[in-house]
Amino acid sequence: MGNCSVETPYAEDFMRGLSPATLSFCVIFWILALFTSALFVDLWVYLSRNVSCTLVKDRCLIVLGLFPVITIAAQLGITVPRAATLADLVTSVYTGLALFAFFHLAVAYMGGQSEMLNVMQTVDSVLNVPPCCCCCICLPRAKIQRRIYTIFRICISQTIFLLPILYFIIAVLWADGKYFNEKVDAHSPVFYLGIAMSVSTLLSLYVFNILIKTALHIADHRYHLLAKYTIVIVTVVINSLQPLIIEVLTAYGVIPCTAEFHWVGRASEFNHMLRVVEAFILMLFAWRFYRSPYPPTEAEPMSFANTLLFVQ
Repeated sequence: MGNCSVETPYAEDFMRGLSPATLSFCVIFWILALFTSALFVDLWVYLSRNVSCTLVKDRCLIVLGLFPVITIAAQLGITVPRAATLADLVTSVYTGLALFAFFHLAVAYMGGQSEMLNVMQTVDSVLNVPPCCCCCICLPRAKIQRRIYTIFRICISQTIFLLPILYFIIAVLWADGKYFNEKVDAHSPVFYLGIAMSVSTLLSLYVFNILIKTALHIADHRYHLLAKYTIVIVTVVINSLQPLIIEVLTAYGVIPCTAEFHWVGRASEFNHMLRVVEAFILMLFAWRFYRSPYPPTEAEPMSFANTLLFVQ
């Protein structure tokens, strides 16, 4: 890392220093960002025309908005390297919001909170689920009572508040010139902030997995709950764990300094480039499952009462 500059370049200097090949990749990233936004607009129009339940439609749009938000923020982080941390802060805030919105969407898919709790109190929920306790086969099964549900809801919603706060602290360190100037090791505050964000994410994912594994026995399969949940969880994991991994790789020289990426904060550039591609791929999967036509309700009665009626 001896040849790496500690000074993050300005946008003009960064763009001027790009080689034709790297500049071509940047153009491709902008094209992918446009396609991601176009897919979101298409889903917006589709849901507005075909979903009559306002709650479900709004929650779906909040969740789907995660991908264009990630893409746009990542593109700004690539083009303006000095704004990368602020772009990550925006992504973090919206990720927590989207995760909580999906929680409410899953509850709606299960017929609403009252009916979901009534059914879950009669079903044994498995506690040895990933990412935390998949190997703890000795954990007993439990019925989700209202008190446990409240605790689970707090565990999920904590990401809305904790992740933005931690990213705000990182932004303060960055503004003070300490974020990218230190090696990511046991002596760096960024290392512990990254661990705290990872723990917060893993806790939320663990609780989500318990609820979703139980919900799969309750929610109608035509809502594609498992597929939609997988898309959201993969997105959350990427946003939370990928930056820390790339930071460590760059800190120890696995990702070396190059002519185009010649500063110690180059990990942010690589992370944002990956996010643009990942958001586009995940948006394609989301487009597939959120745009699936809903079967006519009169052809097969619903297994539980709800208001998730689609305009036929």
